[in-house]
Amino acid sequence: MIKACVFDVGNTLINDSELVVSALQCLAAWLKESDVLNDESGFVDTYREFNRNIHRAHWSHTYGEIELFQRTLDALGMKGIKPESVLRRYRQLIENVTKPDPGVIEVLKFLRERRMKTALLTNERSARIEMFVRKTKIEGLLDAIVVSEEVGVEKPHPLIFEQVRRRLGVEFAEIVIFGDSETADGGGKKLGMKFVLVKAYKVPAWSWDAGSRVEPDYEVEKISKKEIERCLIALEERP
Repeated sequence: MIKACVFDVGNTLINDSELVVSALQCLAAWLKESDVLNDESGFVDTYREFNRNIHRAHWSHTYGEIELFQRTLDALGMKGIKPESVLRRYRQLIENVTKPDPGVIEVLKFLRERRMKTALLTNERSARIEMFVRKTKIEGLLDAIVVSEEVGVEKPHPLIFEQVRRRLGVEFAEIVIFGDSETADGGGKKLGMKFVLVKAYKVPAWSWDAGSRVEPDYEVEKISKKEIERCLIALEERP
């Protein structure tokens, strides 16, 4: 019997890759207006290249990292502004375009009505998830929020899945995990969770997860009440 649904955040509940492009374009325009940048597209492309190719534990590739902006400024020879200032502006831009998805809110309310427990489980910076929860106003619809930076390990490490299981007070076999990564989120299946792949915002290059891929138990296009209802019925009917 399914008793809990656990959700990844980036590219599962929200289109992170789209957020980054939008914020970077606005950031580049601001830098140009500040007379410290001439080539806006060059700035965006340079940052995205560093963002794609460099990873540290618990980094937020959506909310930005000081090292990535430092490398971008150095690569472009930009001396007239500090990376700390650029990061602050960028994060404000990300926050400005973060908003609740009505479909996600509907799903969380639907699960509450069915007396199912709900949680977020994400490889992220705590600051980014705090902002996301505040902007979307979903804290009251969640039983747990587990962030890799706070736990000290990232998915697919078993300890982070154990953390969310304990906080929800259920068994692994009673949990469905929804996410866009067959490696990170799929790690829950190895412990007995049901793994549902969310495809709408999945970007092959948007992955820094180490480990083996697993086959999902089910696939949905995006998080919506109709798709979640269909998914839960199908999973409950399986032996």
